[in-house]
Amino acid sequence: MSFHVGDTIEGYRIEAVLGEGGMGQVFRVRHLISDRREAMKIVLPPREGDRNIPERFLREIRVLASLDHPHIVRLNNAVRAGDQIAMIMELVDGASLSEKLRTTGVAVSDGIRYIAQILDALAYAHSRGVVHRDIKPANIMVTVAGVARLTDFGVAHHSDDRTLTASGAAVGSLHYMSPEQVRGEPVDGRSDIYSVGATLYEVVTGKSAISGDTSWALMNGHLHERPVPPVELNPALPHAVSDAIVRAMAKKPADRFQAAAEFQAALTSVRPPSGASITIQSTTPGTSTLNADILRAAKKSLATFIGPIASVMVDRAARTAKTPHDLYRVLSEQISDSRERETFLKSSSLKSTPRP
Repeated sequence: MSFHVGDTIEGYRIEAVLGEGGMGQVFRVRHLISDRREAMKIVLPPREGDRNIPERFLREIRVLASLDHPHIVRLNNAVRAGDQIAMIMELVDGASLSEKLRTTGVAVSDGIRYIAQILDALAYAHSRGVVHRDIKPANIMVTVAGVARLTDFGVAHHSDDRTLTASGAAVGSLHYMSPEQVRGEPVDGRSDIYSVGATLYEVVTGKSAISGDTSWALMNGHLHERPVPPVELNPALPHAVSDAIVRAMAKKPADRFQAAAEFQAALTSVRPPSGASITIQSTTPGTSTLNADILRAAKKSLATFIGPIASVMVDRAARTAKTPHDLYRVLSEQISDSRERETFLKSSSLKSTPRP
């Protein structure tokens, strides 16, 4: 069964596609009675060799239903959509950490704050027997207000769950996978700590902690290679933060922080330079091609779609954006309707890209 914009499913009308992948789709929906906008995740029917996907989705629903934390995307409901099940989640107004790294870059102080919030969420999840197993920038949403939210518990494992243990199979995302995940061994919260370390490494350096051209090279790197200390790639980074990342990514779980709260404390005790930032796009460091005319035009164009708040949004985005391209990309995320977003981007001669 396929779903399209305009369809109504159990009282939820689909308004836009937020993301699509090999396993499913995420839509922006509106509840017809409460008028509340939410996110709906639907997993596609299993393909050959993917028979566990429906069961994994049910497990994700049950895991999320057991969690209630300000830094974890909230599950609101689960409904049947024909012969499939749809997960109804809160709609996060913002962008993924991955997207922010790809566009505007992230100030070191902001990045550490985001990761500290995610570690707070993990401390809570781990205390309830839940290991996420897929921590990465794409699974961290950052709201317009600058609050980080952990999402996508599709491969999370609960200590009470004796099904789908995936023993002997690597589960996770290769650039952020712990050595024990690579080996297909049982994992605990210290595996998530390794993945958080790999994520923060990328935030503060602009580079992956472990790199390789093939899956084998990446897995071998996690097993045997020691990442270059982050401070050597970003000299402005406090040594204490660099040391914390190195410890979090220790090959042996016993050598890492033993709890998410311990890693969080190591980060929050440090005050990094507020101006230090990493930008993935190739721009000249310290320079900006934005001027008053560009900002004025952006405010006028954006106000057409979101109203007077556009002025605040443009001023905020201009603090990190170096080029009009960066500025309009970031601002476009404030527009939920895909057609309106495309129109806004065209005002800067940019083309829209699908949301993650």
